[in-house]
Amino acid sequence: MYKSLLVAIDGSKQSEKALTLACHLARQDDAQMHIVHAPEVLQHPAMMTWGIGAVALGDSPEDLEVTGNKVVERAVQEANALGVTQVQAHVVRGEPARAIIQEAEDLGVDVIVMGCRGLGNLEGMAMGSVSHKVSHSAKCGVITVR
Repeated sequence: MYKSLLVAIDGSKQSEKALTLACHLARQDDAQMHIVHAPEVLQHPAMMTWGIGAVALGDSPEDLEVTGNKVVERAVQEANALGVTQVQAHVVRGEPARAIIQEAEDLGVDVIVMGCRGLGNLEGMAMGSVSHKVSHSAKCGVITVR
């Protein structure tokens, strides 16, 4: 069904679930899997804890790149542990929704798999969630996981 897929990760529990689903789909179809992280410059201090311990997220591009590489390395290890053999990792820059969509187009993937916060359409649109923007703008299929 899928020749290639992109899973967008951000270190959240929802993106962990998206990675697990993407691994299942990739194994099922022996598909190429692209793990993509698009660091977001946050307006307020935040912490990321998924698989790498607590990491303070700074605003410098270098800090975001280092943290992003740790996040995708951990995700690649998890994908390998779940039996996916064709995995490529990408840390991309820019506004996350646009960067994910552009990467999906550049790679020519069949589907994007990503987590969502579970916001409804109106609330998601008002808050500008990444998954909402990707779902409504991507040219390929999008699977969102709550």
